Amino acid sequence: MRKALLFAPMLMLLLTACGGRGENVDLAAELQAQYAALASATMEADVTCHYDDEVRTYTLLCAYTPEESTVTVLSPANLSGISATVADGKLRLSYEDVSLDAGGYSAAAISPVAALPRLMTAAGSGYITEQSEEPLGERTCLRLSCDLPDDEAIVYTTWFDKETLLPLRSEISSDGQVAFEVAWTRFEVTGTTAPAESSEQAEDSSGGSSEEAPSSNPDGQAGESPAEAAWTEAEEAAAYANAEE
Repeated sequence: MRKALLFAPMLMLLLTACGGRGENVDLAAELQAQYAALASATMEADVTCHYDDEVRTYTLLCAYTPEESTVTVLSPANLSGISATVADGKLRLSYEDVSLDAGGYSAAAISPVAALPRLMTAAGSGYITEQSEEPLGERTCLRLSCDLPDDEAIVYTTWFDKETLLPLRSEISSDGQVAFEVAWTRFEVTGTTAPAESSEQAEDSSGGSSEEAPSSNPDGQAGESPAEAAWTEAEEAAAYANAEE
């Protein structure tokens, strides 16, 4: 069963504080606030890479934090088990007991293993260049295109489910050409910071404490919000299943 911890309860709290979802509520800004507050997450996706002479698809598992992420290749089989650490614009490849410094990467030549962390950075702090509401399968999505300060020629576009705020599909484009297509299959939040804390941390690199996000639980056990208790595993999986149709 695909697991996904939903952002919906956090969004509901924000909108309640604002007096409900009205015309003056900027959903894109609220969504970016939630991703800016993301302290850690486990995510999985199929990444299709469009090269000049071929197309390759990888299934990647990413243990994400804003400072450092570890990405592991799950498929194809001949590359399964290879992992890379992405931090400060540099890659370190690892396989079994071997670790190799792969040097730096630029946004213009982004590595496939850096795609998921870069999409998270864009979701939380990118400059929005386009936004629209679009259907994806049976889901209604907020489509956001963003760029990052280090290379504005790269555009990061993600279709977020408007109901759950989960990323369903993404594209990374360079000079108007799609370089990577991403089909998200798992997104589980394991830690968040309060929005106010995340903005303070952006100014003060000393950081602060992050609080662990409540785990999704279909049985409605203690410790989870009523909104999470009402959301079943089947409904969690529906956002991804419907988007693939």
